[in-house]
Amino acid sequence: MPRLAPKAVELDNEEKQELEKILARHSTSQQVAKRAKIVLLASLGKNHRDIARELDISRKMARLWRERWLELKQKDVTVKERLLNPVQFENWSFVQK
Repeated sequence: MPRLAPKAVELDNEEKQELEKILARHSTSQQVAKRAKIVLLASLGKNHRDIARELDISRKMARLWRERWLELKQKDVTVKERLLNPVQFENWSFVQK
């Protein structure tokens, strides 16, 4: 049975720069930094297994954040908001209103 390739993550220059800024900040939490790295590696065409090995995470986590990024990108959500977990995102959205 053939394996399905993961969905492609395409970043525009603005998104890529924002992710790199998030990674460069010392105040960025480790969780958010890891999510940013997952998205950046996915944008380079790496599959879930390669990302998981490079970042020492599970393939499930690599897949989860790739899919979450793509899902929220369609909803026109900011880069920072896309890296928050669902509970943080709901709280963030509430604060922003």
